[in-house]
Amino acid sequence: MSEDDRGFEGYRRGEPMTRRIEIGLLMAGLATFTLLYNTQAILPYFVRDYSISPTSAALSVSAATAGLALGLIVAAPVSERIGRVRLIRWSLLAASILGIGVAFVDDWALFLLARFVMGVVLAGLPATAAVYLREEIHPSYATSATGLYIFGTTIGGLSARLVTTGTIDILDRLGLTAAMPLSPAHMALAATAVVSIICAAACWALLPESRGFHPRRQSPRELIGSFGRAFRDPVLLGLYLTGGLGMGVFVGAFNVLGFRLEAEPYLLSIGAIGLLYLIYPVAGTVSALAGRAADRYSLRSMMPFGSLIALIGIGLLIARPLVVIIVGMAVLAMGFFIMHSLASAWVAVRAKASVGVPAQAASMYMLFYYGGSSINGNLAPAAWELGGWTGVTILIGAMMAVAFVIALLLGRSRPVVT
Repeated sequence: MSEDDRGFEGYRRGEPMTRRIEIGLLMAGLATFTLLYNTQAILPYFVRDYSISPTSAALSVSAATAGLALGLIVAAPVSERIGRVRLIRWSLLAASILGIGVAFVDDWALFLLARFVMGVVLAGLPATAAVYLREEIHPSYATSATGLYIFGTTIGGLSARLVTTGTIDILDRLGLTAAMPLSPAHMALAATAVVSIICAAACWALLPESRGFHPRRQSPRELIGSFGRAFRDPVLLGLYLTGGLGMGVFVGAFNVLGFRLEAEPYLLSIGAIGLLYLIYPVAGTVSALAGRAADRYSLRSMMPFGSLIALIGIGLLIARPLVVIIVGMAVLAMGFFIMHSLASAWVAVRAKASVGVPAQAASMYMLFYYGGSSINGNLAPAAWELGGWTGVTILIGAMMAVAFVIALLLGRSRPVVT
């Protein structure tokens, strides 16, 4: 660290380097979440191609998120040694190359294994993004910047769905399906991998080197102790649970959505289902606004609104009219992204003040976050097979209700005095 960096307080809103960080993380979010969720919208194709159940098809999402959850445990200490930016760059590049390879695996068991390995490699960005922003962005703008990063992840999620469904729809319309070397679903996966490589290259060029990062080398004993400290604060535990429940509800609902909308009475095509994910940018914009509101008021006062809005969305999803379902999807997404943006920002600032291990706490938050995705990403399809949409609604409604209660309790917590 240079002498100029020792007094570095963070880039402020509107500065050129702030803009580079925002755009660079936007590209990183696009690359990461395009690869992570590129199977979700085309799960019905896997059911037909491999003659498997919806629950088995959902493993294509859960395998990647489970791998990512495991990778988070390793990524945090690695980032403490080599730096956040270096880890993000190499993680995205390696995962994008793996994404190309995954598209050529036609055995289901090997496909799931390849998705799991890709998830492990993808952990670099989720493990470090919130901490990187807290280190590089001035505190007056850090929460808002985190909201913008979450917006980038929503665009990545949207890209995953639109590129896969759009690729399949175009191949079908042009009558090229039979002439392709891969199945339509695997051609779609290859297309998303190409998108991710382009975004990873843009991130590599844009993301500036850290100025607020201090390298730390820890022995295995010290490392275990650091992760242990991340569980000493009850507020952090509540935030971890909030992330896991929120992500579990969101992924579980959207894993089942394609099966619901392609069946009667809707009979939507894969292309039409993919267009419904255009609600993501709207939801992401709301999360950015929530970050600004939290900067003005407080994280604890804004936190309950996310889960409350998500509960309203789940209630709307019970209805049968397609237009109400679409509105319900949008409201659920808004609530979830508010929850996630506020919780991830709060973990970074709370952990630094209360237990002094922000990187490890951020990793534990993301571990719970993707653990919730992996677990409920398969429970929801199982509920669909057993009880239809009613079963799914009971499951995700109960989970979000618990998240709302936790948010209310967190709202009554006291700030840490430093």
